[in-house]
Amino acid sequence: MAKLSWIALPVAILLVFGACGPSDGQEETQTNDDPEQVKQDVLADVWERVMQESEAEPKLPRDLETGDQYLTARVAANAEGYEVYYYLMDQPVPVDDPQLEDQAPYLIADAIVFDSAEGARAGVNYEPEMGTGQPADLGYGITGYMDAGAGNIHLVWHEGRWSFLVHQRNSEEAGDEMMQLARDIVEKLEQKRLPAPQEVGAGTFDMKGDGAAAHNLQWQAENVVYSVRSRDHLQLIDIVANMNE
Repeated sequence: MAKLSWIALPVAILLVFGACGPSDGQEETQTNDDPEQVKQDVLADVWERVMQESEAEPKLPRDLETGDQYLTARVAANAEGYEVYYYLMDQPVPVDDPQLEDQAPYLIADAIVFDSAEGARAGVNYEPEMGTGQPADLGYGITGYMDAGAGNIHLVWHEGRWSFLVHQRNSEEAGDEMMQLARDIVEKLEQKRLPAPQEVGAGTFDMKGDGAAAHNLQWQAENVVYSVRSRDHLQLIDIVANMNE
């Protein structure tokens, strides 16, 4: 009987550890494959890299809508600033993985450090007040001015220290499309507050653009120019406004 007890004991131990092992491993895998946790890890990793390697204070997304996809990024940072490309993938991919070089980013955030505040101001694509052009009522008491030439049409307006420009190829429908997009932007800006530039900020929305660089919000903070670019103009405003909260 004693022999049977000693034989049964290790078998029982193996059964216990065998039952626990796969369960624990499976739970860890599920945690690592959770899109929300991956997103938070990537955002924290990017922030830490920029903090350590760049002289520009990070102005980066605090959160991003990723759905059931996985966020990842490529980071380049040094004393002259930083550039971060964000990607949405179907599977988890480490930050700075070489395969990302062949992927199309959906959001780009960067900063450029200038020698002076004056240099940074000049580095912002600020649109001066237009003295000519066709007035356009954009709602909320804001008037834009539309001008056409060389096959292109522009719609410009100002809110505080920000200038906004919508660009489109000249066509019969261009004016109406630009007016609608501009009104959507103005309405969104009534709900969201963008960062207050030291002197100037500029929003550029290219209706003929494609990819992450299509729309750009750019603003000056002392001797640094910050920029965030995205393919979705309204989502871009949400992201930058959330960075400001």
